[in-house]
Amino acid sequence: MYRYELHCHTKYASMCGRMSAKDIVELYLANGYDGVCITDHFLNGNTTVHRDCPNGTYAEKIERYCQGYEEVKAYAAGRLKVFFGIEASYCGTDILVYGMDQQMLLQFPELPQMDLRTLCDFCRERGVLAVQAHPFRMDDWIDHIRLYPNSEGVEIFNAGRNALCNDLSACYAKAYGKLSIGGSDLHRVEQEILSGMEFDEEVHSIEQMIRLLRGGQGRILRLRNQYLQGE
Repeated sequence: MYRYELHCHTKYASMCGRMSAKDIVELYLANGYDGVCITDHFLNGNTTVHRDCPNGTYAEKIERYCQGYEEVKAYAAGRLKVFFGIEASYCGTDILVYGMDQQMLLQFPELPQMDLRTLCDFCRERGVLAVQAHPFRMDDWIDHIRLYPNSEGVEIFNAGRNALCNDLSACYAKAYGKLSIGGSDLHRVEQEILSGMEFDEEVHSIEQMIRLLRGGQGRILRLRNQYLQGE
């Protein structure tokens, strides 16, 4: 069995992230994971890029955005597979995107201004996987819940959300026939519960992971953070 995180933030590109490359790699290795998708907040979300590169060109901002992924990949040094993803946002609603890379981001400078419904269609047309993250998240700063039925998948278990949010997400995914994933949505090493997906085969590329998810393979993980417990 092989374990993979599908939703993780770094301090390099996500304003809400607190974890260094070392924190991320050591935490997931301590919990028996084989790989992690870095899904930092994109340029239309809670990113550090506009703070750190306010006058940069689009290409410079994309390079800065990819720093989190690059830092984790370099520190992992083959011990943990590191895959690239993004989390696009609009007013507290988020879409996880798997299958884009830095070259594709550079090729389409309109992506940061793209509304999320258009983004979901854009991804489907190009074989990229768009998954709505924690669709029923409720916080004081979120004015209302938005659903995107044209997303290909739904994050039905988010380890940072409560049972109501996750149960509603699971019902939504089932009603619309969406593929389902789990993710930790990890921002800090102190998070008690972790998630992600477990597959019977080792995953070597994001394309392979997308194929497995579309094929309905994989099981959603629910794990207690052993790194937190010091075990």
